Amino acid sequence: MSLEISPELARIHAHLCGDGFVCIWRTKQKDRNFIAVVGYCNNNQILLDSFRRDFSKLFGVKMKMRKNKDVSIKSLRIFKELTSQFGEFGSRKWRISEQIKGADKRIKLEWMKSFFEDEAYHERRYNRLKTKSMNFLGLKDIKDILDSLGIFSSLTGQNCDGSYYLTIPNFSSIIEFSDFCKVPARKKVIAGAGIS
Repeated sequence: MSLEISPELARIHAHLCGDGFVCIWRTKQKDRNFIAVVGYCNNNQILLDSFRRDFSKLFGVKMKMRKNKDVSIKSLRIFKELTSQFGEFGSRKWRISEQIKGADKRIKLEWMKSFFEDEAYHERRYNRLKTKSMNFLGLKDIKDILDSLGIFSSLTGQNCDGSYYLTIPNFSSIIEFSDFCKVPARKKVIAGAGIS
């Protein structure tokens, strides 16, 4: 059974594709064959609190917190729910599901803003937002969503290190991202993530 696409799920998925981790390994413990862990790393406490709050609302669990480091939980159930719905995670493997691509504008923007908080930076000199990733297909998914919203972006690469860049020019003039800099809580988050 799939989880209903919501702002909370969109943000969780985006952060797991960004600075999150979804892992499973075999164990020799008598009472279980596998251990699975889902978590999110960030040195920004606001982002950690937000992720933990979304996770608690969606899955009804309380994640373990290491302040200004990460939040995580061991749960084979949650691992299975996330991977059965979204497939593989990992810096080269994540994709944006058709459920999110086909969702309403609010869901799409929540996903992108959460991912950009982890992975993007604002080049003030050129007023452009840049995201670097080894995952070409993942960036292409983001570009597809931006295209669907009428927001121009470019996807370039492959670079010498095997990475690709997604660039959004004239970033400060894009209405859909205006709250990114105006809301006080966002402003603190953005500064911590390198976007301002």
